[in-house]
Amino acid sequence: MPDTRRFLSAEERLQRLLKDRKVLRRERLIRAAAGPVWHRLVRVVPLSFPAQGRLVVRELLAPREAVLEALKPDAVFAVDTAMRLAHGVGFLANPEVHAYLAETEPLDRLAAAGLLCPEDHADATLVRPWPGPPRLLACLVDELPPFRLVQGGYRVVTGERLGRELVGTVGPRADLFVLYEKVEGLGAHPS
Repeated sequence: MPDTRRFLSAEERLQRLLKDRKVLRRERLIRAAAGPVWHRLVRVVPLSFPAQGRLVVRELLAPREAVLEALKPDAVFAVDTAMRLAHGVGFLANPEVHAYLAETEPLDRLAAAGLLCPEDHADATLVRPWPGPPRLLACLVDELPPFRLVQGGYRVVTGERLGRELVGTVGPRADLFVLYEKVEGLGAHPS
C-alpha cells in the first residue's frame, strides 16, 4: 500500500501530527478519567443488535406503550427498550422500540391493527442524532436470545447481553457503562 504522507508538504505533515497528538491526548484523558471503569468496559465484547439477524424498521403509528404491550408475547426487548423496561431509564435520547422477533407475523398483526406502518421505514440508523418519527427496530432471528422477565411480564435480554449491546450500540462510553452497572447492581469490581 503506497504511503500517501510522503506527498504532503512539511507544514501539512506537521498539522496532521498535531491533530493526531490532540486525538491521542483526548483518548488518554478519557481513559484516565474513567479509571477502573475503563478497564471493565474494554473487557466487554460488543454485540451489534442489527447484525444478529435481519433488521426490519417500521414507523410507529400508535403510542410506544401500546406497541410494547402488543409485542409482549412475541418479542424479547433489547438495547434501550430493555434498559427502560427493566430499570425505568434508558441510554438513548430517542425512546424507540428495539426487539428481537422470531417471525414476521407480529409485524403484520400490529400493522393490521394500525399500530405500525405496513411498509418498511427507509431510515435504519440505530442511533439517530437527528429527530424523526418513532420507530420499531425489529431484528428477525432464527432463535430468540436468552431473556429474563421483568415487571409487567416483559421479556428483556439478560443483564450480560444488555451490557454487550450497550457497548455495541454507543461504543466505549464510560458514563453510560457506569449507569448500566449501577442499575444492574454490578457495582465496582476490583481490577
